[in-house]
Parts: sequence; C-alpha cells; structure tokens
Amino acid sequence: MDVLQGLDSGEKYRWEVKGLPYAVELPLVRLPADGRTLKIASLNLVGQIRLNRDLGRLLAAKVREVVGTMDNVVMLTVVEKGLQLAQVVAEELGLEAVAVAYNRIKPHMEAQRRPVIQIGASSITSGGKFLALYERDMNLLARGRRFILMDDVVSSGGTIFSLADILEEVARQKDMPAPVIAGVFCAATEGEQSPLLPAPVYGLGKLPEPVVEPE
Repeated sequence: MDVLQGLDSGEKYRWEVKGLPYAVELPLVRLPADGRTLKIASLNLVGQIRLNRDLGRLLAAKVREVVGTMDNVVMLTVVEKGLQLAQVVAEELGLEAVAVAYNRIKPHMEAQRRPVIQIGASSITSGGKFLALYERDMNLLARGRRFILMDDVVSSGGTIFSLADILEEVARQKDMPAPVIAGVFCAATEGEQSPLLPAPVYGLGKLPEPVVEPE
C-alpha cells in the first residue's frame, strides 16, 4: 500500500513536484479565517517520513544552488509542520543544528531566568499566534553571518516576516551586524507572495490559491 495516498477522505488535489517521482494526494480542507471559510490544499508533512526525506533532498539541492557554501550559514525554522522537513534539509547540507521558533513560550525555556524573544505572527492555516525563541537558539543565530529561513508552505508570508523580525531582534541584542537572509525556502508556495518579504522565496512546487467559499 502506498502510504502517501488514500488515507484522507473527501476531495483531493493532485500535487506534483519536479524531481519527485510520484504525485501526492492532498486533501482539500476548509478553515475558518476572518469570518470566512477558506478551502485549501492541505500539505501536512507531520509524520510523513518518506515525503519529508524526498522533498528535503530536493530542497537541499536548491539551497546549495542558491546559497553556495554553508560556511557561517544558520537555518531558522518554525514548529511544527515544517520541522521534519527542515531537519532533513539541514542534515543533507551538513548543518549540525537548526534554530527553531516555537509557537509559545515553553517551560524548558525558563523565561523567568533566561532571555526569550517573542514576536506576533499570523498565517492562513493557523491565524494569529506568537513565535518564541529562547537562549540556546539565540546563541546559535549569533554565530551566523548568513541565514536561511525555512517553512513548509509560504503563502501570505506572515510567518516569514515574523522569523525575520526575530532574527533582527537577536542581532540587536547580540550587537551583530544587520543579518543577511540568503533566501526563504519551502516545500510549496501558495498564492502570491508579498513583494516586501526579506528575501526571495524558493519552493519546490505550487499549491492552488485558497478559495473563499460562499456563505
């Protein structure tokens, strides 16, 4: 049985990626957003071992093509749906660690004793939220000179803007030079990206634009 197909009921979108030797059936799901209902193709990479591995290898090749050497490069990603993908990409690139922005302040961060950065964010799939970065990953970013921003899907760009804000705040607190973002990388883009994003967006494939369903 092909575990990438047929496990979701209902309407599907056939997603094809150049270099991926198979297509993936993505369920079309409906999400509440600002009083409306959006129908989107849901690319959920959590638990998808083979798909993360295959997409990660393709995406790592694209990072090498765009960024070149990984000297002084640090990757910044966000939990949770893109984290498995980011780990595959990092391993393919020979990076030993990745900076991770969490979706809330967690107990292990010891926010009452250690530095934590928290930034507001928004996205089509999760709406308004906060991203938090704690001491360990702040210090990892402080070692970098060039940076890669990584997510599973880039649509409106809200999460990417927030990752860039986090990076700038780390640079301010650590007295670093202005951070150079070498690129934004993702498995898929969705709709039109903002021209104000901090770096070009490189995706492996494209998802259909979200559809506003009638009331």
